[in-house]
Amino acid sequence: MQLTRLLPASALLLVSSLAAAADPEPLDRDSLIDLVSDKTAECRKEKDQSLCTNYFSEDGVVVQVMREDGDRKDGVWFVDDTDRLCILWQGRIKPLCFSVFEQADGSYTMIKHEKHVSTILHIEDGNLKNL
Repeated sequence: MQLTRLLPASALLLVSSLAAAADPEPLDRDSLIDLVSDKTAECRKEKDQSLCTNYFSEDGVVVQVMREDGDRKDGVWFVDDTDRLCILWQGRIKPLCFSVFEQADGSYTMIKHEKHVSTILHIEDGNLKNL
């Protein structure tokens, strides 16, 4: 009999947990700054699965090097007023801005216009690749 009483509460807890997992909150401004400032991030572009390394300096400079061909891009990074991580690459007029979501495996999905565009696979302190 007691199991019957617990089942509805357990089912409700499971549904609540699934709903929370399905609708996670993006990182806020302070969390984004802590995540990338003076950090080297290994990343993957979801469109073609290409791998890259980004270094985000404390003073807002970002450098990206593609693993496959060594192509380098330079730009600036900032967090906008809607708590999105933004990158403005040199030669561009409009920044790319992403909502960033932490995943259970320690990676971070970067969402632009409700589309998963890029993933931070791993992140470490400092400029590890001297970018």
